[in-house]
Amino acid sequence: MKRSRLYLTLPFLLALQIDLASAATLRATQSPAQSPDDAENNDGSYTNNAPTQLTVKLSRSTRHRAKGSQEGAIIPLVGVGVGNSPHHKIPFILASALSSKTNKQTDNNFEDLHYRLVDTSHTDSALEVLVGRSLSRLLSSEGKGKSSPSSGTRDEYHLLIKIHHTHLGYERTMLSIQNSLSDILPGFSSNSGTSSSSSTIDFRVHAVIQYPRCYDSFFMSETYKKSPNFPVKHSSCREEEDALDAATKSVGPSPLIDTENAWRRSWRALEELYHHGTLESIGVSNFGPFDMKSLYEISTEGPHIYQGSLRTLLMEEVMIEELIRHGVHYQCTDAASAVLEGKDSEAYASLERMGAKHGSVDEGDSSDAYGYSAVQVVLGWLVQRGVGLFPGTTSTAHLAENSPMTLASMPKFSPRESLDIETALLTIVKGESTGSKEIGGITRTEKEDVTPENVELTPNGSQLDGGIVATFFNTLQRNIRIFQVHPETGRQIQLSRGIPPGRSGRLIVESADVLIAYDGHGVAVKKFLVEEDTYGRVDFICE
Repeated sequence: MKRSRLYLTLPFLLALQIDLASAATLRATQSPAQSPDDAENNDGSYTNNAPTQLTVKLSRSTRHRAKGSQEGAIIPLVGVGVGNSPHHKIPFILASALSSKTNKQTDNNFEDLHYRLVDTSHTDSALEVLVGRSLSRLLSSEGKGKSSPSSGTRDEYHLLIKIHHTHLGYERTMLSIQNSLSDILPGFSSNSGTSSSSSTIDFRVHAVIQYPRCYDSFFMSETYKKSPNFPVKHSSCREEEDALDAATKSVGPSPLIDTENAWRRSWRALEELYHHGTLESIGVSNFGPFDMKSLYEISTEGPHIYQGSLRTLLMEEVMIEELIRHGVHYQCTDAASAVLEGKDSEAYASLERMGAKHGSVDEGDSSDAYGYSAVQVVLGWLVQRGVGLFPGTTSTAHLAENSPMTLASMPKFSPRESLDIETALLTIVKGESTGSKEIGGITRTEKEDVTPENVELTPNGSQLDGGIVATFFNTLQRNIRIFQVHPETGRQIQLSRGIPPGRSGRLIVESADVLIAYDGHGVAVKKFLVEEDTYGRVDFICE
């Protein structure tokens, strides 16, 4: 049956049969950083026994919500971002990320990575249509996996939609929300809704104003030039406005007429939709301190979410303090890419060594970790502080490595480790290179400069603070384990736990070490000789 377009009126939006349950129906879940199950170990580190599904409860303003209780909504800490993904890869990315245990019964190619949050973009409606189709397939697959929802358990998925700067203003924001809902959730405009008795999936929608106004400098940025979501490139705000479709232009005035107040009218629209339960939470992105101060003054609700960069999180101290004071949840949109920009720095190498030390076999350690990348170390550190993340990628291996399931299983960093991570990150985001031998307490020292009493060792006796980070990419269809051949006795010493197929394991080794990869049947897969490069890292492929 042909789907009719939605009318641009608030009453119609409120009458939509999309059952986006209000925040009052959600149960509060502690964030991992506040979990009472975190236990301190004898060495000062922490074991994180938090549930696999990482979530945070959004705070409420002091003003009363017209519909529902005073409880804040709950949103996953880690989501998958598709705003800048190539369109042809979006279906596979979402199928891999959102596949649940139910879907796994019908498709053994996917595992449950516990992604339950999708961050989208309204810069190109085709993207949201692709997201909608992927969600429709998810619902269809889920329906085949379960005969009925009689067990009372429901899968809950969250969608975060954006209002682009072309749709600032009350009327245009209403149009943007309406178009996003009809494109992403087309199958739920019928009487069935998203939480009908025949479905075991609930959808929650969150909305964010992406920019407070249009900036001509935006069109000169590499992000804009490389983004697949702008098939037609423009050179200025005026040129983009002139190229808009007639329907958008006719529904409300151009935000370029009143750049200081257009976003304020958009916020009124979001507040109305939030108060009436259409939206679970509302927020902003890329707002500076001055605009945030104005938002705090005029808002009757929220903001609940702020999306910003890793640089803003680490360096805009006054603004971050205000966000904390107002109970605003911070979502970092570029954590992975920002860390990777410093890949050739000593700071990045220090993060790699910190992650690799978790890959060695340690007596008394019952965890199944096989080492973490520098990106995983940073993402885990941010999550443990309640910061939301969208590690966008088109690689299924990276999707799994940075998944909520993986990040939830990471041990909680000690106060000393946390300080080391923050120091290294500040060096990376500032674009600085250090000539000293110490970065945040993680020191690359020459062997003759240290005494055995002051050096932490790996199981094979190599120095932890120095050494080489070896990454093993398992391209086989079976687990592998890494052993070291003792240079004098020839005895083989197990260094790593099992590295699953399609994953990467990381260890701290020494130059000239001879390593052997074995599969689960004890068959030697490949032998490696460690040779150090400039920043103390080597990569091996097990194939």
